[in-house]
Amino acid sequence: MYDNLLRKFWDEKMEKTINALEDLLKKDEKNAELWFKLGYAYFQDTNLDKAIEAYEKGLELNPEDAIYWQNLGYIYYESEKYERAIATLKKAIDLNPKLAIAWTELSSVYVDIENFDKAIKTSKRAIELDSNDEIAWINLGSAYYNKKEYVRAIHALNTALKLNPDSEFAKKILKLAQAKHAK
Repeated sequence: MYDNLLRKFWDEKMEKTINALEDLLKKDEKNAELWFKLGYAYFQDTNLDKAIEAYEKGLELNPEDAIYWQNLGYIYYESEKYERAIATLKKAIDLNPKLAIAWTELSSVYVDIENFDKAIKTSKRAIELDSNDEIAWINLGSAYYNKKEYVRAIHALNTALKLNPDSEFAKKILKLAQAKHAK
């Protein structure tokens, strides 16, 4: 019952937010910041196609903001539009090579498309920039596991679990890596 009430509240809040942003954009359609906020609101509302559309419009107006390229790249990733995610995340990295989250998300894409060499390279770069990035460590461990480099996978996954002991995915891959290594 409470879940339904919370969902209804959330849906109504998002609808009001989206409507308010769309009304503001009718008056100021060249405001990149409003487009980005609308994209984020659509993303929170799980309308990924509209989120992409809004971020793209915002980036037409302000193409030099690495964070918004990274956000768009993440939405492409969530939409399983991997080639677009790669290109967009690389654009974010070109604009800000020290944007660790873009490197991490790029490594996630590479893990998903099974390009484990690139996943390792991009995960390592993300970790150089932010050694507390548990997702980068998990991606690194997953990539090593898939390359049958079990000792390295175990190390990376143990590090991820030190950062977040509740990560079920890291626990699962670690258990598999330990079993393979023991053989």
